[in-house]
Amino acid sequence: MTKKAVVFSSGLGKTRKIATYVAKGLKADVFDLKKQTVINLSEYSHIIFGTGIHAGKPYGALVKFLENNKSQLSGKKTSLFLSCKLNDEKGEAQLKKVSGELGISDGFFFHGKGEKNDEGMEKSVDDFIKEMQRR
Repeated sequence: MTKKAVVFSSGLGKTRKIATYVAKGLKADVFDLKKQTVINLSEYSHIIFGTGIHAGKPYGALVKFLENNKSQLSGKKTSLFLSCKLNDEKGEAQLKKVSGELGISDGFFFHGKGEKNDEGMEKSVDDFIKEMQRR
């Protein structure tokens, strides 16, 4: 089984809520970049990054973490999720732009407008968890 970590940067709390839900679903370790900026990722083979979007850009804490940890991430599977307001084509375009800037091609976005599960989480997050379990 692949050991996974969820590393995120959240502004207003929506990304934190998604990240902790994803980590629980994957039985992954979770790291909040507001509380911890030095993380040893050597024991993880798949790192899932999460960020909110402000003015069309990912949060600076995540950008800085990725820039400072390129060698640590080399050879590891990486995935990205965005917590944003945009949906449909605009959300896809934003995801493509941000994932390209961050160098993480495996990306997903959640806009918060989709159907909710019993825990109040967007059902697409459950689909994301299932997809990440296969990787």
